[in-house]
Amino acid sequence: MKNQTITYTDGPAHTKTQERTSGSAERCAGARFPEGRRGGGKCAHINARVLPGVLPALALVMFCALAEAAPEQGGPYQVLVLHSFRNSLPINTDWYDGLVQGFSSASDLRVEMDIESPDLSSLGNADYVSKLLDVYRHSYSERKPHLVIPTYTPALQFLLDHGESLFPGVPIVFLGADYRFVASRQLAPNVTGISSYLDFAGTLELALHVHPRTRRVAVIVGSGDVGRQIESDARSALQPFEDRLEFSWLRGLPLAELTEAVSKLPDDTVILYLAQLQDRTGKTYVPVNTLRDLSLVTNTPIYGLWDTLLEHGLIGGRMVTLKEDGFQAAQMALRILRGEAPAAVPVVHREGNRAVFHGPELARWNIGEGRLPADSRIIHRQLSFWEEYRTEITIAVLVIGIQGLLILALWLNQARLKQARIALQDEFNRRRQAEVVTASQRRRLAKFSKERTLGALATGIAHEINQPLIAIQNYAQAAKRRLHSDPAQTAKLNELFDKIEQQSGRAGDIIQHIRMLVTSDDAELRPVSLYTLLDHVTRIIGVEFETRGCRIDYRPRPDLPEVLADELQIQLVLVNLLLNAAQSMQSLEDKADKRVLIDIDPINDREVQVSVADRGPGIPADRLEGVFEPFYSDKVDGMGVGLAVCRDIIEAHGGRIWCTPNPSGGAIFRFTLRAAVE
Repeated sequence: MKNQTITYTDGPAHTKTQERTSGSAERCAGARFPEGRRGGGKCAHINARVLPGVLPALALVMFCALAEAAPEQGGPYQVLVLHSFRNSLPINTDWYDGLVQGFSSASDLRVEMDIESPDLSSLGNADYVSKLLDVYRHSYSERKPHLVIPTYTPALQFLLDHGESLFPGVPIVFLGADYRFVASRQLAPNVTGISSYLDFAGTLELALHVHPRTRRVAVIVGSGDVGRQIESDARSALQPFEDRLEFSWLRGLPLAELTEAVSKLPDDTVILYLAQLQDRTGKTYVPVNTLRDLSLVTNTPIYGLWDTLLEHGLIGGRMVTLKEDGFQAAQMALRILRGEAPAAVPVVHREGNRAVFHGPELARWNIGEGRLPADSRIIHRQLSFWEEYRTEITIAVLVIGIQGLLILALWLNQARLKQARIALQDEFNRRRQAEVVTASQRRRLAKFSKERTLGALATGIAHEINQPLIAIQNYAQAAKRRLHSDPAQTAKLNELFDKIEQQSGRAGDIIQHIRMLVTSDDAELRPVSLYTLLDHVTRIIGVEFETRGCRIDYRPRPDLPEVLADELQIQLVLVNLLLNAAQSMQSLEDKADKRVLIDIDPINDREVQVSVADRGPGIPADRLEGVFEPFYSDKVDGMGVGLAVCRDIIEAHGGRIWCTPNPSGGAIFRFTLRAAVE
């Protein structure tokens, strides 16, 4: 015996798996038994109609048993798979794969599968059965499974005879048991499953349909209890064919004799491979290995009954679909594990199997699909040249057609190409001449641009120097007035002379800074306090504002963040904006309106906005965009370079400057500077 444990955790169900589950459920709903079999020839739901009082009671009992057997919260369900024969047989592998797919489709349950593979062909040996029961009682005394899945008839017979003593009340979902055995037994309410139908007659009829010239049939079957049972069933099913076909029963032959016999079969023979697990000497075989050896020497096609043999030499047959049955059995088991009573899950019984063929074997024996029944299923279907390369052929034809059209178009346009070459040569000559003219014009334009730039620079210097010189003049005039009016005001005169000195120094700084602007495009940026800078600017132009009867409205905020700026350049911007604001309010008679509002606000962590608002006549909306252009001015004596210089300075600092109408009348000039982030 061999024990194997596989655990499956939650996982998403595949779309294909869900479709197959739906189909399986439909087949379950329509499952019926032949007349005279199990309960008077009716299926489970018909028995429920005949015994309306008994089935609810049985369902209640099964529900209680399942509730007691349910796993602890969060734990997996224990499912025992009991194979009839040793685990190395491919039939067990295919059933197992189907069960894995079926249980994996459940995202709400965790299932742990234990695999037992005893040799249940020895059920007639009472001593062996007794020892096997003792082993299972000991193995599962503390960990009883929640559900048992026996595969093939001997495993089901073993559980029907001893299941109540081993696993009392545990649901049983059998898989692949012979339909006649299932129909001959009165199944307990905790037993349901999928029967298996070995379609001997249907497979031979299929072979005769595909090979109508067949005269002989070679039947390969093994020795031992299983072989004798299969042979008995096959002889009974094939008896109607004996009057028109010659049968040769290759029973229990050792592999060497079997391969020799198969190699000498006439061409009008088909082989029916039923399975050989054991030869007459007692040696055991794996059916797929035997079939693979036979397919290498045979001159005639081989038909079989199980789809697990398809890829090892069989051409086809009316086959038992092992993986699909395993998947459907797992789906039935999931219904029971979720709480349904086994009696409510009807037995699936098939009275015939679908014709299944292997594509490469069909190609080997040169059999076209037109010779197959209409409902046949082909595994690994061999495509025709057109089917396999349809896309490539279509693309090739289209490419060839397009190339032909292109060649025709090229041939028709050959004469035009000659004319086009001549025209292109003429165009090339004209373009070269135009490039020479363009280069000459570009040099003249560069010279003009340089002259214009120097003129604008000179104008800017004159504009900027004019402001401190006017301030110096005002201070000098004020000093003279005070000397004439009150010679004793020496302290005040000293203050005025200091301011004259400051403004003279500022004029020199401006000239030096303009020289730097000419020689370098970069501003010297460093952290500057706007509070200190604005305080300095207001003191510089204080006399100018007093002379014009204006005042500055500004509430100092020492907590303002520092900005990255060239101090002298930003002073030039502020002085320019403040003087423009004062000049715009000269015509106002009410001195209360002659005030310039300065506001400084942090926009965010990275920028600070400075606003200068006046109460003057304002700027028309259609001229707001042009006030920063060079030589734009609405003053009689203005040169129109102040705001252009301001824009260049602010943009060099990485900020922006703009103008908007003042809702209270006048204009508001705003600009932004980058905050000095630590």
